[in-house]
Amino acid sequence: MSFKKPKPPRLSAAAQPWRESHNTPIRKVYGRKNLVLLPQIDVQTRSNAFTHGAAAQPKAQNQASPARLVPLRVTPDKRLIEHGHWTHALQVCIPVYLSLLRRSNNLRSVSRTAAGSCQCPASARKLNIRVLSMEDIVSITVCACRPTQALLALGYFPSSPVRPSFAFDIKMLEFASQLYLRSPPNMTAWSSTLEAYLRGRGYQLAGVDIIRRKFAKAKRYYQLLVAETEVHVRKYALKTRLESQVEDSGDEEEWVDDDEELMDGDYLAECCVLCFGAVAEHDDHVPADVIVCLDACFVQKRMEPQHSSGHDAPLYHPRTRVLTDKEVKEAQVIVESMRPAPAPRTNTTEPPKDDSVETGMKVPSSVLDGCSESFKAADEKRSKASSKFFADTGLMALLCRHDKVLWLANMTTPGERQYYAIALLLKLFRALPSHLTVGILYDIGCQLHRSCTKWDFIPDYMDRIIWGIAIFHAYGHQWPCQLVYHPRKCVGFGLSDGEGCERFWSSIQKLVPPLRVSGYHQRIYTLDLQVDFLKKEGMMELGDWLRRKWDTCMDKKGKAQGVLDSCPFSELELDDFWKDQVATQTRPLVTATVNLAKNTIKSILDLKEHSKTLLVDIKKLDEAIAQGELEDVDEVMHERGELSAKRDDIEAQIRRKMGQLGVTDKQNLKALLGNKYLQVRMQARALKDRIQAKLRDRKFELDRLNRSYNQVSASERRLAEHVQTQVTRHEPSVVKSVTRFNKLCDDLSELIRTRKAPRHAVSPLKLDQKTIFSLDVDDPVWSDKGLTGEDVQVPEWLGNDDARDGIQAMLMIARCREEECYLQREVCFLSAWFVREWGYMEDCLIQCGLWFNCGFMHIPFLQILVDDDIAYYLKRQKATLLLQGALWARSLTGSTLVDVNDLNFWGPASSEFKAALASHFGARVEEPEDAESDSDKSDGSNRQEEEDLLESIEQMQLGGEEVDSIQEYLDLREAAEDRGRDEMGRSPRKRMRPLSDD
Repeated sequence: MSFKKPKPPRLSAAAQPWRESHNTPIRKVYGRKNLVLLPQIDVQTRSNAFTHGAAAQPKAQNQASPARLVPLRVTPDKRLIEHGHWTHALQVCIPVYLSLLRRSNNLRSVSRTAAGSCQCPASARKLNIRVLSMEDIVSITVCACRPTQALLALGYFPSSPVRPSFAFDIKMLEFASQLYLRSPPNMTAWSSTLEAYLRGRGYQLAGVDIIRRKFAKAKRYYQLLVAETEVHVRKYALKTRLESQVEDSGDEEEWVDDDEELMDGDYLAECCVLCFGAVAEHDDHVPADVIVCLDACFVQKRMEPQHSSGHDAPLYHPRTRVLTDKEVKEAQVIVESMRPAPAPRTNTTEPPKDDSVETGMKVPSSVLDGCSESFKAADEKRSKASSKFFADTGLMALLCRHDKVLWLANMTTPGERQYYAIALLLKLFRALPSHLTVGILYDIGCQLHRSCTKWDFIPDYMDRIIWGIAIFHAYGHQWPCQLVYHPRKCVGFGLSDGEGCERFWSSIQKLVPPLRVSGYHQRIYTLDLQVDFLKKEGMMELGDWLRRKWDTCMDKKGKAQGVLDSCPFSELELDDFWKDQVATQTRPLVTATVNLAKNTIKSILDLKEHSKTLLVDIKKLDEAIAQGELEDVDEVMHERGELSAKRDDIEAQIRRKMGQLGVTDKQNLKALLGNKYLQVRMQARALKDRIQAKLRDRKFELDRLNRSYNQVSASERRLAEHVQTQVTRHEPSVVKSVTRFNKLCDDLSELIRTRKAPRHAVSPLKLDQKTIFSLDVDDPVWSDKGLTGEDVQVPEWLGNDDARDGIQAMLMIARCREEECYLQREVCFLSAWFVREWGYMEDCLIQCGLWFNCGFMHIPFLQILVDDDIAYYLKRQKATLLLQGALWARSLTGSTLVDVNDLNFWGPASSEFKAALASHFGARVEEPEDAESDSDKSDGSNRQEEEDLLESIEQMQLGGEEVDSIQEYLDLREAAEDRGRDEMGRSPRKRMRPLSDD
C-alpha cells in the first residue's frame, strides 16, 4: 500500500498580504517541492534608507505590518583604512628616517641595534616579523605599539603600517627604487628573482609568490617617505630663510604661516631653474618671457578595471604635477558653456562661402580649415583611445622650453579635447606674475588660437600669449599658416622647437606596459616619481645645455650673416620683400563660382554709388569753405581729407575689380550682368589664382628639402622625408585644379570662336600637368594673358633666388638674436637661483648650530641640537648643490655666454668647486669597469665631452700614472683635457683606444 504525502494547504489571496503588497510570486526551488522561498520585502532603516529582507511568516489579513527598523551594517573600505594608517605612520616616521640617515651616514653603515626602546611593559604584545634582504632572511621581534618606527630605526621598512608580518632591508628598497626609475617597473620579476635567490642560499619561504604584493607595497610607501622627507626639510629651509628675512627687515607682515602657500611660491622654481629661478621685468627685446609647449599622448593609457572595482587605494605625491579632476572640470565647463553645440549635419550641400580673415586672426578661414583637416588632434570627435576599454585614455603635458614638466592633465575622453589645454594654460597663468608674457607652441596652435579668439575661453590672458606651432608638426600645416605660426618665422620664439613633449613621451615610454594595468592613483604616483627623477637628473646638465645652445646659436648666426653679407639686397629691402610675401600669401582667395562675375559687377556698381555719394559730400564742404561761413576751418579741412582718402580707396577697389573683369569704364556694367564670357573668365581667373598660390606654397615648403641634399644625419633625413610626404599630399588637388582650369580655357576658346566674346578677346594659355611642378619663372602658370589683359609681374621674393636666400638669412639672424637674449637671461636666473639656494643652506645650517666644511668629507659639529638630523640632511643637499654649481661653472667657463668673474660671486670659492669636482670624478676613477661602461654609452649622450675626459683620465691610470693628491689630480686632469681635445677629431671607436705616451 503506497502512501502519498498530502500537499500543503494553499492560502487564498486574502491570506497572503505580502503577495499583494509586493506583487512578487512565491518561488519554489527546483527539485524540492516542499521548500518555498518567501518574497523580498522592503525594510526601512533609521536613515530612511531601504533594503530587502525575506518575509518571515504571513500575517492575518487585517493585521498591520509596521515598518521594521533594521540597522544596516556598512563594511568599511579596507583600502581607505590602510591609507589612513600609512598617512599617520609616514608623518611620525620622518624624524626617525632623518635620524637613520645621520646615524648610518646616508645608509652606508646601518646599525641593527635599537636606538631607543618604547616605554611599554614587558608583558606588552610583541610582533614576530620576518625581514628580507639581499643576504638573508632573519626574524626579529618588535613591540606592537609602534612597529613602523621601531623597524625603521633598525634600517627596515614594513609591508604594513599596523601589524606587519614582513619587512625589507631599506638598502634593498633604495636599490630597487633607483633601478625602477631607470627601467620599467616589474615587481613580479624582482620578487620571483629574490625568492629564487634566497631559496638557492638555503632560506625557505612558505608558499609561492608570497612577497610580491608585500614588497611592492613596501617600496611604494618607502618612496613616498623619501618624498615627504624632502618636502618636510624644504619647508623647514624656506621657513628658516623667511624668519631671518623678517628679523632683518622688522616687517612681520612678510611672514607666511601657511605651508601650502609657501610651497606654491616655490613650485615653479623647483620645476625649472632657467625659466623661474628668478623674477624679472618684461624684456622688450623678446616678446615672450616664458616659452612652453603643449602636446597629448594616447599611448599612456590605463585599462578599465575588472568588475568595475573603481579606484585603488589613495596615494598622493607631495609635489604632484597632475591637475586635479576639479581643475579639469572647471576648464571643461568654461569651454562647453562658451562654445555652442555644433549644428546638426544635413544632406544638402551648402554653397561655397567667400574666403575671409576672421577677427583677431592673421590667416584666412580656408587655411585654418585646411589645417584642421590635416591633423587628427584638431578633430575632437575622432576616437584615438576607446573609453569602453580604457578608464584613462592618455596624458596632456605642459613643458617649458628646457623640457621640464610643469603640469600634466589626465585625459579620460576618446579624443583630444581643447579643455585639457585650457586647464593647463589656466594653471600656468594663475601661477605666473601678471606682467609676464607666454609663448605657446602646440602642434595645432593655430586651431587653439582660433577657438580662444572666437569663443573667448581665456579673455584675461589673451593679450599675454604668442601662439605658434611645433617645428616638426609645422610641415603638416598650410603654407600661409606656417608664415604666421612657424617658430622660425614668428617673432618671439628664438630657436625653440616646441618638441619637448615628444622627448618627454620618449623618456617615459618604458612606463607604458606597467601603467596600462595599474590602478588610478598608482599610475599618477608613478608618473610623479618619474617626472621628479627626470628633473633631478637634468639639473646636473643645465650648464652643458646652455653651452651647447649658445654654440649652436652662434654657429647659425655666423652662417646666416655670411649669406646676408653676400646678398645684393639691403636688410631694409629684404624686410619689405618679406612683408609683401606674407601679405600676398595670406590674402583670402576668391572662390571660383558660377555667379562670380555677376557678384563682382554688383559689387562694382555698389562701390560706384558710394563713390558718388562721397563726391557730393566733398563738393558741399568745398562750397562751404569758399563762402567763408565756417568757424572752424581746420576741422572741416580734416573731414574733407578723410572723405577724399576714403573715396580714393573705393576708386582703387573699383579699378582692381574691373581689371579682374577685363572691362572698361565706357562699357555698361548692367548690360554685362548675364554675360557668359565674363562668367567663365572670372571662374578661370579665380581658379588660376588658387593654382598659383598652391604652387608658391609648394615651392617654399620644398626649400628646406632642396637645401638638405648634403645632410647625412639621420634626423635630417627623417625630417626631409617628413617634409616630402607632407608636400606631396597636396599634389592631387593641384592636378585636379589644373584639369578644371584647362576645361574653362576650352570653354573660353569656344566662346571666342562662336563670337560670343568681346572683340579682340584672347584665350588664356592652357597648363601642362607634366611640367606644372617644375616651378619655372617663365612657365605659363605665371602668365595671366587672356584673363586680365596684362601679365602679372613676378615679385622678387618669388622669382629671385638671392632675395629668397636673403629673407631666410634675415629671419634666422632675428631668431638668433632672440635666442641670445633668452640664454643670457637664463644664465642670470641660474646664477640668482644658486646664490639664493646657497644662502638658504647656510642660514639653515647656522640655525641648526652646525658648521659645515665645504670639503663635505667630514661633519664637525659645534653642538648637538634638536635639529641635528635635519642639519645632516641639509649637509647632503648642500653637497649636491655644490656639485651642481661646480659642474655648471665648469661647463660655462670659457664660453662667451658669461664672464668668468661673475662665477666668483656665486657663493662658494673656486677651491670648493675644484674639491667637489675632484671628489665627484675621483669616485669614478676608482672603478674602471663602470667608467668604461659609461664611455661605451657616451656616444649618444649630451655629456660626450665629459665622458671623453673621464676616459682619458682612466687611461692615464691604466698606463701607470697614479694620483696621490687633489692638486696632482687637477694637474693630470688639465693635461688629460688637452690630450682629450686632440682625440675629439677621431671617431668614437678610435677614442676608446688607450692614449699614447706622446
